Amino acid sequence: AVATSSMATELILGKTLEEALEISNKTVAEALNGLPPIKMHCSNLAEQAIKAAIDDYKKKNE
Repeated sequence: AVATSSMATELILGKTLEEALEISNKTVAEALNGLPPIKMHCSNLAEQAIKAAIDDYKKKNE
């Protein structure tokens, strides 16, 4: 989970909110040169975290 979260952070740096929302669990996994099937849920968590953080940011800045 740490590696996928770290990679997700690297992938969103310098992107707009809309671009960051396009990052999927597959994008995160591919950036890590793949993940074993048992660890794929970690990339799902990273994608969900990005979306939740952006949603929270938008709600606070409406």
